[in-house]
Amino acid sequence: MNEVVAKKYVKAILSDVNSAQLAKFISNLSEISAAFEIEKFRNIISLPTLKNSAKAEFILSLVQDPSENFKNFIKLLGANKRLSLIPAILNEIKSEQTLLDNIYHGSVYGNFELNGEQLSALEDKFSKRFDAKVKLGGSKSDYNGIKVELDDLGVEASFSMDRLKTQMSEYILKAI
Repeated sequence: MNEVVAKKYVKAILSDVNSAQLAKFISNLSEISAAFEIEKFRNIISLPTLKNSAKAEFILSLVQDPSENFKNFIKLLGANKRLSLIPAILNEIKSEQTLLDNIYHGSVYGNFELNGEQLSALEDKFSKRFDAKVKLGGSKSDYNGIKVELDDLGVEASFSMDRLKTQMSEYILKAI
């Protein structure tokens, strides 16, 4: 439910700001979102005895030189009792920004470590394939093979050693 509401706010933000303002907006939201990691801060924001306008002013005090649009946005969230959505809004706006910039992030899983050269080669090939900038992060896992996931594009490519062995066995048995 929170993601749906966050998407509506992000859509409104994107329709009202240019790319330079968007970068500043994201920077301001990042500062505030970092504060949500602190339990005391979350407790203050959720206090029912504190007025929503005071909560909004408190949040605005965390940001250096906020724009008028940003002030109005935080005040609107405060008036609608949705200040707790700020981290979700930040995540959503970051994903929308990557879509606008045509940059997609993904992960590479395998039972071995990939070096930087191998990762950059995979990034180049996927970038050419999807006509977009692809950034990959590698991590070692129990997966017996290699798997590349690009969630934003809805793509998963994998090569499994177990599957290869099974298919080869089936092929050999059919040939006999």
